[in-house]
Amino acid sequence: MKIGIISDIHANWEALEAADKILFDVQQVWCLGDIVGYGADPRLCLEYIRQRCQIKLKGNHDQAVADLRNIDFFNPVAKQAVLWTRNQLSADDCRFLAQLPSSLSVTTEDRSLPVVWLVHGSLRSPLEEYILDAATAQATQTLLAQQAQEVHFPKDAPVLLFFGHSHLAEVYIFNDKGKKLQHLSVTTEQRLTLEGGWYYLVNVGSVGQPRDGVPLGSCAILDTDQWTIQIIRFGYPIAVAAQKILQAGLPAELAYRLFYGW
Repeated sequence: MKIGIISDIHANWEALEAADKILFDVQQVWCLGDIVGYGADPRLCLEYIRQRCQIKLKGNHDQAVADLRNIDFFNPVAKQAVLWTRNQLSADDCRFLAQLPSSLSVTTEDRSLPVVWLVHGSLRSPLEEYILDAATAQATQTLLAQQAQEVHFPKDAPVLLFFGHSHLAEVYIFNDKGKKLQHLSVTTEQRLTLEGGWYYLVNVGSVGQPRDGVPLGSCAILDTDQWTIQIIRFGYPIAVAAQKILQAGLPAELAYRLFYGW
């Protein structure tokens, strides 16, 4: 089975359309949150996620739009985008966002990968903590190993965690002793063959607002038959998405940053 995994769309419809074309032949799509916020098409993006995705998580922006709590912790630009987005959505949209989980473990149908963990931010703090360095990744791997043991995860199967939040497409790989084997930053395309007993912490990157200096969207495909993960970077009509942001009256910074991937 092929599973498309997306995160951090941030109401960028043009980027989500481009991702959808890449994921046209996958059997499922999983979304790791931050469907809305920043971009000009929250309703279009939310409707796509509701209809297309079999698994849907919420991110911190989704939570903020849904209940307007703790938005003073956002920077002024993000806060303005949250308030604007709230005015575009219906009460039903907000209820939908509020009830989404922020983390989940799933069993794939063919049982070739018994359990995969999904989270927006991190296992320790699903909506807030960023996995940005080796130390945080190491702590996450330790917690992941504990949880894998609790569910009797087969020792010969790879252990997978997919996450987002930082808008950086990257992979941390650990062995079964918790030793970091590799850290990959993905700016073009990367395909990994999964090894039994290893731990893979995979940030699938951002569909709608990359922040690694590369103005390309990002998504991933998990192939449970071939035991591979493919992270794909893709182009989309940035100028169209940026113009919509400006026309909506959102902060101009949100439009211009798309051209620079920052």
